[in-house]
Amino acid sequence: MAMSGLAGRHVISIFDLSNDEIEGVFRLTDRFLSALQRGPLSLVAPRRKRGARAKARGNDLAAIGRLCTGQVLATVFFEPSTRTRLSFEAAMNRLGGRVISVADARTSSAAKGERLSDTVRVIASYADAIVLRHPNEGAAALAAESLDEQRLAELGRRVPIINGGDGAHEHPTQTLCDLYTIKRDHGKIEGLNVALCGDLLHARTVHSLSYGLARFGANIKCISPPELRLPRYVKRRLEIEFECVPAEYESFSDLAAPDRQHVIYAAEKRRRRAAKHLVSDEDLQEIIGRLLDVVYVTRVQAERFAEPERAEAVRGSYSIDAEVLRRIGRDTTILHPLPRVNEVDYAVDQDARAAYFRQASYGVPIRMALMALLLGRKRLRRRGKESEEAAAEKRVNHWGTTVRCQNPTCITNNERGMLPRMEAVGDTGLLRCAYCDQEQEASGASGGEK
Repeated sequence: MAMSGLAGRHVISIFDLSNDEIEGVFRLTDRFLSALQRGPLSLVAPRRKRGARAKARGNDLAAIGRLCTGQVLATVFFEPSTRTRLSFEAAMNRLGGRVISVADARTSSAAKGERLSDTVRVIASYADAIVLRHPNEGAAALAAESLDEQRLAELGRRVPIINGGDGAHEHPTQTLCDLYTIKRDHGKIEGLNVALCGDLLHARTVHSLSYGLARFGANIKCISPPELRLPRYVKRRLEIEFECVPAEYESFSDLAAPDRQHVIYAAEKRRRRAAKHLVSDEDLQEIIGRLLDVVYVTRVQAERFAEPERAEAVRGSYSIDAEVLRRIGRDTTILHPLPRVNEVDYAVDQDARAAYFRQASYGVPIRMALMALLLGRKRLRRRGKESEEAAAEKRVNHWGTTVRCQNPTCITNNERGMLPRMEAVGDTGLLRCAYCDQEQEASGASGGEK
């Protein structure tokens, strides 16, 4: 069977992995998860075991714990993180590697004004892979670009850049955790009804997940206040590339109304109004269970709002509580990328359908699998018909213009000496940024270099 590898590849977007490669990551994750459930890899005792099966199991555990011996992972986080940073570090330690870390931008040379691209070029000298979290959209793409052929030739090796979250853009490894949890709970992704609920405008986990769900054939329903709907550029990409048009609702009760099952709201045509509590009508809650297999809840991303008072105005606009769970489907899975604020009641934690802590725990074996593959310690067996070269070609974009991106938090507007890159979006009259993916009118765009 033909082999394809991920060794040395960057994972900036969920689009950097084909469906076949994601399935391969999941198969390897299954193996690592089983090993973790049998005992801590770092504490595998060298004592003698009875029987051939016990010996083989011990050898398997020990072998996993040595996969990345001699390898160094750098976790570079310019935004706060608990789960992503610690799960990557735990994953590398479980594989026998080592970790160096920048856990606070104030303790790095970024506080002195160093450019991100300079920081990455230097850290690549110290590590074999870099996980980057940054407040600016497109920062991970810039980091990958900074390791150009000349720099890689100087290093004598490829150093994968892994996006640990770039502003409100994407979070691909969280999407791997999300999809893996859904598949373990339901045995499949195709055909499932998945509701994305909450702050869909700013939640990078939702943006990456919506792409992953569409690629694997799930039905997407978006539940949010009007001002927090899925970004236009995300919806356009879903429609153009996957013929997927998510249904949009303002509440769970709105979703359950019989005459609303196939109606798409156009946000620009509706009168703006105050956010409503999304779960309020008891007589409709039972219907919800038949409509949804998965509910993916996100918090209001207050740190992404230019005006803090706007975040406060919508903070309490949706909630999942015990009363809801009594009426939704018995097999509905409740997911949340965490941290939560007030959008999931603590009483929900005791319900078997609350999967968010399991979802978080899968971060270690998922990232173990990804690290082992990117560092070339494991290889995937290609099961699909698409060649590796064809898949790589799909990931290549050809950007033509140098019009400045109008997104103020795009990395092109925050990295000194960096040139913007834009691409025409078909015949729509729009341009899309190569870094943050946001769109703007071509006719109203301003040119020039930074």
